[in-house]
Amino acid sequence: MRKPSERDPVSDWDRLREDISGFGDLSARKSYYPELRQRLQELEEARGALAVANGQLQSVLNAATEVAIISTDRTGLITLFNRGAERMLGYGSEELVGRSTPLVFHDEREIRLRGEELSTHLGHPVEGFDVFVENARHGGSESREWTYVRRDGSHILVKLTVTPIPGGDGEFEGYLGIAEDITERKRIEQELSASRELLNTIIESIPNPIFFKDDNGVYENCNRAFSDYLGFPKERIIGSTVHDISPPELAQIYHQADLELMAQRGTQVYEAQVRYADGLLHNVILYKSAIERGNGELRGLVGVMLDITDRIRAEEALRESEKRLRVIFDTSRAGIILVSPEGTISFANQRMAEMFGCTLDELIGTPYPDLLHPAERATGDQRMRRLITGEVDHVTTERHYLRRDGGDFWGYLSGKRLENDDGSLQSLVGIVTDITDLKTVRDSLESEKERLAVTLRSIGDGVISVDTAGRVVLLNNVAEQLCGWSQEEASGRPLAEVFPIVNETTHAAIKNPVDEVLATGRIVELANHTVLVSRDGTERIIADSAAPIRDAAGAILGVVLVFRDMTQKKEIEEELFRARKLESLGVLAGGIAHDFNNLLTGILGNISMARMIVAEDHEAYPLLDRAQRASDRARDLTQQLLTFSRGGAPMKKVTSLAHLLIDSATFALRGANVRCSFAIPDELWPVEVDPGQMSQVVNNLVINADQAMPEGGVLTVRAENVPPAGRHGRRVRIEFIDAGVGIPEKYLSRIFDPYFTTKQQGSGLGLATVYSIIRNHDGEIRVSSQPGTGTVFTVELPASDIVVTTEEPDVDIHLRGGGRVLVMDDDEMVRDMAVGALKLLGYDAVACCEGEGALQLYRQAQDENDPFAVVIMDLTIPGGMGGKDTVARLLEIDPAAQVIVSSGYSNDPIVSHFADFGFCGAVNKPYSIEQLGAVLREVIAGSTGIRRV
Repeated sequence: MRKPSERDPVSDWDRLREDISGFGDLSARKSYYPELRQRLQELEEARGALAVANGQLQSVLNAATEVAIISTDRTGLITLFNRGAERMLGYGSEELVGRSTPLVFHDEREIRLRGEELSTHLGHPVEGFDVFVENARHGGSESREWTYVRRDGSHILVKLTVTPIPGGDGEFEGYLGIAEDITERKRIEQELSASRELLNTIIESIPNPIFFKDDNGVYENCNRAFSDYLGFPKERIIGSTVHDISPPELAQIYHQADLELMAQRGTQVYEAQVRYADGLLHNVILYKSAIERGNGELRGLVGVMLDITDRIRAEEALRESEKRLRVIFDTSRAGIILVSPEGTISFANQRMAEMFGCTLDELIGTPYPDLLHPAERATGDQRMRRLITGEVDHVTTERHYLRRDGGDFWGYLSGKRLENDDGSLQSLVGIVTDITDLKTVRDSLESEKERLAVTLRSIGDGVISVDTAGRVVLLNNVAEQLCGWSQEEASGRPLAEVFPIVNETTHAAIKNPVDEVLATGRIVELANHTVLVSRDGTERIIADSAAPIRDAAGAILGVVLVFRDMTQKKEIEEELFRARKLESLGVLAGGIAHDFNNLLTGILGNISMARMIVAEDHEAYPLLDRAQRASDRARDLTQQLLTFSRGGAPMKKVTSLAHLLIDSATFALRGANVRCSFAIPDELWPVEVDPGQMSQVVNNLVINADQAMPEGGVLTVRAENVPPAGRHGRRVRIEFIDAGVGIPEKYLSRIFDPYFTTKQQGSGLGLATVYSIIRNHDGEIRVSSQPGTGTVFTVELPASDIVVTTEEPDVDIHLRGGGRVLVMDDDEMVRDMAVGALKLLGYDAVACCEGEGALQLYRQAQDENDPFAVVIMDLTIPGGMGGKDTVARLLEIDPAAQVIVSSGYSNDPIVSHFADFGFCGAVNKPYSIEQLGAVLREVIAGSTGIRRV
């Protein structure tokens, strides 16, 4: 634009044209030429100046590369697009000059929204290019933020200023737009705003009061904590001074401190008192700092308050606590030390020095291990090192210490690490209590307890102690076994649970004696027939007594219960009573068997002689034969009676078990509902046994099986040969297999014990007798059983190499003999039968009734030179000298005398081991003529020198 004083070259040309056309004649034109020439010259000068000005203007527009300068005509067609616009928008000026601006680089949505805004404001529609120039038409220049769209589609934010270009007719020729790219500035402003918002949030979140003042001391801002502490809203604080919100006596102090800070700049820290909203004065530390502008001028100050009221109180409490602690340290009866990380004592109280017999100065600086007794120094040093390294954080133990004077004492040490905030070791804290006297008492108590424990373990009675509440405190080993509870399990339980007692007969619970002892303070004994039911249900008959436990003052502290298992004693007493009855019965049975054998001897001997006299085809011979077999059965019966009487060792002879097993088992099951099945091979090896005792073994085992099958069943008797194996030679095995109720496992180990029985009416001697007989025969017996399935008894006996012969000897050929025989027997019928049998066998027999008579007859025969070849002596002579004493005196008269013992007590040891007593043979009553002849022939003939029948 030109200044008002400048001339417009275009207007001058128009006026010049008008002037020239006004000259009509030549003279007028000539008179005007000089003036025309002058004006033309001026016009050329003006045109040159205009060209220079336009060039300068274009240079200026092109140089403004940071600003987009765009001019349009009245309709919005672009007439100017400088280089700054080209750089900003990415278009060339030749592309956009002559085009409408809204269609090129403006955001259509933004133009539409701006048009709607203006339409609402102005009251008429505004759209398109009018959006840019509507305000400019009425109000001159307009500046606003606007969005340009670059050629590549990206958006930039600009500050656009639109100015109308006036024309010569008073109308606007067009519009000039100048756009400045404010995208980066806007981003920075947003970040700055966000930073300010974050700073305000942080300040508001800080719990310490914060305030800002200008250089006149007026509050410009504060956080919520400052407002809450003062109890004033933030609006009242901002714009006020300390004089407006603080008490006068404090306000002047605050104001004076502010003036000093503003004068000196820098920072300021001091303690002050502030009255908070709670009405109380609080101690605070004020941290204030001056705030300067960029040019160094003072802008104001910022202050932060730290409430130290609680800290001051804590410091005062700490000082008080330290004071009390010092008193405790100085008066404590326990020694207290601090040990440095290097292991030396850095602190100790007076008691610690007294314990070690030195001064504090002597104790401080001493290595801790040097205080220990040499025997414990290595261990103590190792534990201290573990504390120092942090391997453990505390230790409690007894330590043996050494005093300065060479004495020693025992101390209880409690040590712990004292750590810094970072976990590093500051020192070790140790508290030592002198326990020398306590340890002496404790050791003595431990010894006493050990002696008591040994005593309790050693006694055969059960011992239980309870407290006054009736709860178990102690059990000894015997009590544990009888009750079925361990000390650990029973401790603290009610006595009735650990020691339940019932009546033996009724099984009704019996009142525990402890309650009566606690109530009366007297010793109480249990009634008879008391049964203890152990934890596993086992019942035991017990006898016990309960007595109070009193302290030195006589007060009852608890009760001690002492009891013993009387079950076995009672069983033994009962079994002893049974045994005495059985012994009496056995004596009776032995006497009956002896007398019966004497009778049988007469019967069997006479029948056997009659059979020898009567021809086999005589009608009486079968009767005599049956009578002899019946006598043999009667002899077997007396043998069982003798075995029952438990007399003597077995009289063994080689026997075939087949007949013995069948006869004995069948005999035992007569009248029973159990059937016997036999599995016995024909080639079963013979054994050397006492047939009578072995018959009793079979009888007892068969009866046992019969009782195990009350509903009936089958008993299997199986026999087999067992080849040599290991330490055993040839053996014969017999198995008794029943299908009965079986034997519980807990009883299997006891069934062979004397007097053990599970039967109400049993004597407990049957299986014990079986076991004894088998052992006396060098055999073995085993049992296996499964309850509900049955039981197997297995007997093994040594086999004999001697072949059993069943041929009867020819009496006439093999048994006849000659010579004189002396018979000594108290029974007349036996004497008569023996004399008759001997005469029938060809011997000259003489008889007497007792030992003295036999000795007299023997001397007389020697004197007459007609000696006896054999003497047969009855072992037992009631009221006279028996065979044992007589043979001893007879051998004194004639050491070569041949004497045969005869007895109805076949189990007598003298009969079993006759040679040990001076006899040459033995014959058991009752005997047949064949048996008598056989033993006489062998003794006289001297085939073996010893003979037993």
